[in-house]
Amino acid sequence: MNHIAIVDDDFVLLNFLKEMFEAKGLRISSFEDPVHALSVIKELKPDAVLMDVRMPGMNGFELCRELRSDKRFSRTPIFLMSAKHSISELSKSMMAGADDYFIKPFQTDDIYTQMLQIYIKKNNPIVIRPIDV
Repeated sequence: MNHIAIVDDDFVLLNFLKEMFEAKGLRISSFEDPVHALSVIKELKPDAVLMDVRMPGMNGFELCRELRSDKRFSRTPIFLMSAKHSISELSKSMMAGADDYFIKPFQTDDIYTQMLQIYIKKNNPIVIRPIDV
């Protein structure tokens, strides 16, 4: 995982996450506007996408569904984050096609580790081959 797109209308959190991931050697594309982000993300094809749920213009569920509707993003890990902790929000994120849902505030090392594990799992699937007896 080398390139992550982050979408959040909270400028402070967006820059914090950008700096945190860049410190780990990752390339970051950051966006405050989800509508603009959609077209650019489709062009950039990042390795993973992290986005807020509550944003003006297009919420994270809608953005996630739009990306998942493009077959090029079928294996791209998509993560949603929100301060709202409810079964309903979690369910909506999974139905939209998200791979995981992070509750704010979160530990930055935990979020990075979880994102990396899901990226590896989605991009290095285990192939089970029968053995000859």
